[in-house]
Amino acid sequence: MFYSIQYILLSAIFLIILFVVSQIFHIFDLKGGIVALVLGIVVDFAGYFTWLILLLVFAFISFAVTRYRFDEKKIIKMQEGEKGERKIKNVFYAGIIGGAIAAFHMADPFLLKYFELFAISFAVVTADTFGSEIGVLDPKAIMITTLKKTERGINGGISVLGEIAALTGAFIIGLCYVILKIGDVSMIALIIITFFGFIGCQIDSILGALLENKGKLSKGQVNFLSILFTVIIAIPFVF
Repeated sequence: MFYSIQYILLSAIFLIILFVVSQIFHIFDLKGGIVALVLGIVVDFAGYFTWLILLLVFAFISFAVTRYRFDEKKIIKMQEGEKGERKIKNVFYAGIIGGAIAAFHMADPFLLKYFELFAISFAVVTADTFGSEIGVLDPKAIMITTLKKTERGINGGISVLGEIAALTGAFIIGLCYVILKIGDVSMIALIIITFFGFIGCQIDSILGALLENKGKLSKGQVNFLSILFTVIIAIPFVF
């Protein structure tokens, strides 16, 4: 894959500007911002610029939903960071599968629709972020494994508001994928990405209930496994 000097320079300037913006607006802490920068470089050069745009959409809408009614979340002590910033573990575990898919795309060993799988990986993370950040505002939560009432914010806790939010998050990523695939629009792809993004969020909740609550997995590891499982399950449906 060949890139011109102009493309490399413009991409570098663009990514550096984004890194600075992420620090100014507290989207990531410093270490998280550095990991996000590295991920952006991998995605931009191993994938295409459209891949980077989709990654940016994920980052900014996730930050927006994290900051949504932030003061209320602080009162119940369920906010992310001090100002909504994501730390290095959040960024690493959320992005490692997407980065790996971009790397596979560059080598192209399996002849798959890598961009669609890339979108699915971030649809899972977006659905989980929307479900968590908006769902925590709903006091009527139940445990996904027992369907019994539980406290909001607990791993594996779901609510009607949270599930609607999760589906919306996955749909936004699917819609952005379709928009970025100019000239090759596929409503089937929109359905597949939205569906698996939402399913991945449920897998995340189940793993959280069964393993994270018992201290057997960390939050980041749960995120990683839910994305990995979902992408693997989705491969036969990506065509």
